[in-house]
Amino acid sequence: MELKGFVLRSKQIGNRLRHITVFTDKLGKVDFIAKIKRGEFPLKLDLFSLSTFKVVQKGENYELQRALLIRSYFPDTVEKFIYLSKISKLLLPYQLAANQKLFKLIENYFSAGDSFRVAYTMFLLKFTFVEGIFPALTKCVGCGSRQIYSFSIERGGVLCLRCAEKNDIPWSSDLSKLSVNLAKNSFEKMKKEKIPLQKLDKINTVFENHVRFRLS
Repeated sequence: MELKGFVLRSKQIGNRLRHITVFTDKLGKVDFIAKIKRGEFPLKLDLFSLSTFKVVQKGENYELQRALLIRSYFPDTVEKFIYLSKISKLLLPYQLAANQKLFKLIENYFSAGDSFRVAYTMFLLKFTFVEGIFPALTKCVGCGSRQIYSFSIERGGVLCLRCAEKNDIPWSSDLSKLSVNLAKNSFEKMKKEKIPLQKLDKINTVFENHVRFRLS
């Protein structure tokens, strides 16, 4: 079987053995043990690389026979390394099935060349949409009121003051509107907006917790 995949984790486990975690176009997120030939420089197995993989199924697992680099997205700045690492860390904990929309989303956002704070938040929001877990943001999930007061991780959306509970996270209509705009619009459009970093951080915290609760 021929696959295309993005390397999300790459760990040396021996002199010529490497454990890699890859999000592929046909199998979703999978792990491979890669054998490195003597003298080979395995850029195709490095973090953030897009490569083709020839695999053979052995029982419930897959054996990697060959890999060929398509493109390396390895960053040339610390800022981009942190950004790509955050995307990888977001995806690594979960059993992700093959999903062409998610594959394309990773490809698009690995290619981001600037505005990494905005890019990460947009990837996070779009990831929840692609996975079908985008929360209810426009009206209270308890009573339908549009007077937004807090966000409930357990209930998967916003609540009004009357329906709010003790462990909810403070939230606002402004944050809901910004989240929807970031999820719906293109990166090229939204990176031109002057978005306060505090709002991005708030959205990140809530949505990361939301993803963890829904996918774990």
